[in-house]
Amino acid sequence: MPKRIDWVITYFVFSLAAVPVWAGGNLADIQLFIEDEVILAPASADLDAYNVVRGPEGAIWLNTGEPKPGLFRSTDQGRTWETVPVELSQAPPGQHLAGFHAARDGSLWLLHQAPPTHTVDGKSMEYKDRRVFFSKSKDGGRTWETWEIDYGRFAPDPEADPYTMMETAWCHPNFVERPDGTTFFSLSMRYPDWDDWHQEDQSRPGIRDVMVRTRDGGKTWGDPTIVHQHATETAYAVDPNDPDHIFAATRIQRKGLPGEDLQAIRKLSAMDMTPPTYMPDWAYKNGILLESTDGGRSFREVPGGLFGFASYRWSMAWTKDDWLVLASHAGQDPGQRENYGDHVLRISLNGGKTWLDGTEEGTRLPAKSEKFVVFPAYRNVGKVDHYSASVPTTIEVSKNRFLTFGAYKRDKILRGRFWRLENLP
Repeated sequence: MPKRIDWVITYFVFSLAAVPVWAGGNLADIQLFIEDEVILAPASADLDAYNVVRGPEGAIWLNTGEPKPGLFRSTDQGRTWETVPVELSQAPPGQHLAGFHAARDGSLWLLHQAPPTHTVDGKSMEYKDRRVFFSKSKDGGRTWETWEIDYGRFAPDPEADPYTMMETAWCHPNFVERPDGTTFFSLSMRYPDWDDWHQEDQSRPGIRDVMVRTRDGGKTWGDPTIVHQHATETAYAVDPNDPDHIFAATRIQRKGLPGEDLQAIRKLSAMDMTPPTYMPDWAYKNGILLESTDGGRSFREVPGGLFGFASYRWSMAWTKDDWLVLASHAGQDPGQRENYGDHVLRISLNGGKTWLDGTEEGTRLPAKSEKFVVFPAYRNVGKVDHYSASVPTTIEVSKNRFLTFGAYKRDKILRGRFWRLENLP
């Protein structure tokens, strides 16, 4: 049985309310109120938040990315948590738990890979082991069966021209299970020449977010479709009233392409505000919102859905009441040299048709919506002490009560914050 944590601490933090609350009756009066906080684990540089899901039995599961303590599980709506260590006896050591899913049949799924390491000069990262694995548990996480994913064959011409890398570690993919049992996720696939941005065949450059599906519970994966040529770290949310309607919040990152005005693009994407020596020939490192109405077979960019520089590490929650919550790092918007260490929420009360922006009507442009701060960054004089790479992964606990997770880089404590909206019309 999972081992219950004796040192979980819960305490109220009403002083953390991001904004004041006042009475009113329109969208302009809606405010975010943080109710309280739960600490899941003592300080640790290894623990982060990657996926939070609700299992069919009603429990909430959180993936920390590390086999030990592995998964956290709560049966009382997030108030207390127990650990479920992950022993992957059929996988190589040193695996990072990138993606997690609690399937409708009660099984638990993991997508994992050995993370990259720094190169000799320390300026970049490289995968010494490029293998990617899928593991499944049918006994609540006590034992796991593991398969290696043959991702090279997901390419359009797998025999002559396979993908040579599937970037999984730290990319926090989430699984989507459709009504017929088909389940999909997506990750970035790369060709050997992925970083040659000026080659004639423009289908080859880029980190290329590719969706793959299984119809046999994860034993085999295939039926690939391209989500975006230059995207990675994609989170999905499905319309509770229409399983074919899907939003994808992702990260677009690429250099300039032939014939482009790189400086104009950098101004649009806020990359022109980065230090001159930092990514000088890159065009985007931004958040972007995509939408599908055919069950993920094709995606389009949502109008007004290009977010600022470093606005990514997304999670999404789409409720039965048609609330859509986007959680991410705040990023830096064009023309605004603001600090971007906050973890923020962008909220729609009508399934993404309009977004709260402090006005009575809201805005149709997601990137112009209000950024409700759920985890403010530590700030020193003249600089921000940024978060770790944790994802502000978010789940609805009950009607108008949500739980968002984060981990400060400074104190290295994994915590969750309960919040609600005040002054709803």
